[in-house]
Amino acid sequence: MVDDIRDVIIVGGGISGLTAGWYLHHAGMDVCLLDAQTEVGGVTQTHRRDGFLLEKGPFNVIVRDPAFITLLERLSNEVKIIPASPAAKKRFVYKRGRLLAVPSNPIALATTPLLSMSAKLRLVGGMIIGRRSDGSEETIEQVAVRRFGREVTDTMISAVVAGIFAGDIKQLSATACFPSAAKVDREARSLIVYGLIAAVRAKRARKKQERDGGMPARPPSGLVSIDGGLGALTAALGAPLGPNRVTGCRAEAIRAADFGYEIHCETLDDGPRTFRTRHLVLASSVYEAGRLLAPIMPAAADILAPIVSASMVVVNLGFKREDVKHPLDGFGFLVPQSEPDFPLLGVLWADSIFPHHAPSDRRLLRVFVGGSRTPEAAALSDDELVSQAMSGMGDLLQIRGDPVLVDICRWPAAIPQYHVGHLARIARLHAEIEGQPNLDLIGNYLEGVSLNDCVRCATNVADKIIGKFMAEERSPALAASS
Repeated sequence: MVDDIRDVIIVGGGISGLTAGWYLHHAGMDVCLLDAQTEVGGVTQTHRRDGFLLEKGPFNVIVRDPAFITLLERLSNEVKIIPASPAAKKRFVYKRGRLLAVPSNPIALATTPLLSMSAKLRLVGGMIIGRRSDGSEETIEQVAVRRFGREVTDTMISAVVAGIFAGDIKQLSATACFPSAAKVDREARSLIVYGLIAAVRAKRARKKQERDGGMPARPPSGLVSIDGGLGALTAALGAPLGPNRVTGCRAEAIRAADFGYEIHCETLDDGPRTFRTRHLVLASSVYEAGRLLAPIMPAAADILAPIVSASMVVVNLGFKREDVKHPLDGFGFLVPQSEPDFPLLGVLWADSIFPHHAPSDRRLLRVFVGGSRTPEAAALSDDELVSQAMSGMGDLLQIRGDPVLVDICRWPAAIPQYHVGHLARIARLHAEIEGQPNLDLIGNYLEGVSLNDCVRCATNVADKIIGKFMAEERSPALAASS
């Protein structure tokens, strides 16, 4: 089966592809989205079961990027934002068999057993007067040790990075992973002074905005989820596409043609099928993008090939409330790299953060296994994963009963690792892609792994395509190709 020529075809139905498709559809373009899975959303999916709301991938989002804020505002009739409970502000780190609270103020820092006295002094000293970057690209470990010392790096920084990238701070690029923090590192000797100056400037900007015409409605911010889970967001993005959202459709190969591109697919329902489009957007994983580009752009595929991705397993476990004696009074805990024998990356206390994720007489724990520390975890059986989860957290959280719900989701090669040199690699990729007409790439291997980053990247590409088609819509050459 061969389709008519579409304006745009998007390969990949994760948050990136769905965002681009939503904007292109609402701009009046003939857009079709192809996804190999039977359900759109990529890793951002939510299922309901036995009264639990089960996030298969991302659990929450910190709203910070203007593009993401704009998208939420435009979807305000379809999705309802749910702020995290106050308990979510309290975070823990596992250290030597104990869960220790991350200090949130100077008094807590002075009294915490999480750090030795010398480490506390080193941390405070690094905040007051630290050594700035010399401009060379450094790993997260190098920056953190230079600023805050070895103990803070191994105990706190590595735990935070495990929760975001599931990666190794010895290899991850600080500039690629945390561009805003890297900018501060380049510009500031004193992080405290830098923060105070930034706060003063922000206050002045707000006052000026008030004088010039008042403050706009306050956008959503902070740690949030969606009523119905983050899967409700991807469902809302995909809904307007209707039958132009083709699932169970794996792109096997792409071919350049006079009119644009042909995408040869294998579908679950219709067998082989060929789609034709003037403009192609690859919104797939880095591995899939490289595979599809190899025949038509081998140089681009070669640039992508060295990018590795960490696998992750999410183990959702539900318990009777009376079987969990720990109060679970916080967000959960992360595990630093200084605890190599601990079998888990971290555990989120889901219903403490968002109470609607579990029935009132149940507790819901989200256990993370795998990452760059234990890549073999993805190959474990379900029983082995549950056993590993219980052996790690059972005594810590005083769990006295078996789980009443088990939900396991494996995400092989899901989180691209931005190793040193990543930004230069992506710059070469963009230069290569610019030479190929009517082709764009979006995805979490380009400008950031968070939902904010993916939405921003997809929005920018959608804006570019819309502008191009608007400029060409009366072009005789375009009309002749229709």
